[in-house]
Amino acid sequence: MRKSHLLLLLLMFSINIQAQKIKVDRTDKFTGLKEQRTSFEKIVSDPLIMGGQMGRNIWVAFQSFGDSKVPIMIMKWCTNEVRAIDKGETVIFLDEDGKTHPYNNSQYTISSRGEGTVGALGMDLQGVNLILTGDFSVFKDKKMTDLRIYTTDGYIDFKIKKSNATKLNKMYKLITK
Repeated sequence: MRKSHLLLLLLMFSINIQAQKIKVDRTDKFTGLKEQRTSFEKIVSDPLIMGGQMGRNIWVAFQSFGDSKVPIMIMKWCTNEVRAIDKGETVIFLDEDGKTHPYNNSQYTISSRGEGTVGALGMDLQGVNLILTGDFSVFKDKKMTDLRIYTTDGYIDFKIKKSNATKLNKMYKLITK
């Protein structure tokens, strides 16, 4: 009985994780502005080490306001360490052709417990929420292969798997249609 319940739960979670969709679609009753946000999708995940993860996962979503077709990117980075990112600091994506695409963090951000995660997993770990601005139109058809996040202590590079790069393309197309 327990085994079948566990299997059912795992199936439900795996179906939910694989579907990019508009998660928030509402109109603000005070301003009349429409707000849309995609579901958060994991684009970077550390490998399993001795049965546990190092805890450096990155989740992203695109969000738009009003009639604007210029979205922002919300990035949740589970750092598992105390990190700070200055306002205006750069986050760079590298595409499959080796071209860089820089985006700016819109606010000073310091890590705190549970900030860099989606859901309950990782709530005890340090993380940051970044709000990135810039021209994301390259996400329409370019596959991203790498990511660099600049912090007050330097920078950290991440690899983006091909399947996760495809998620970025789908999310961008979803928020801009």
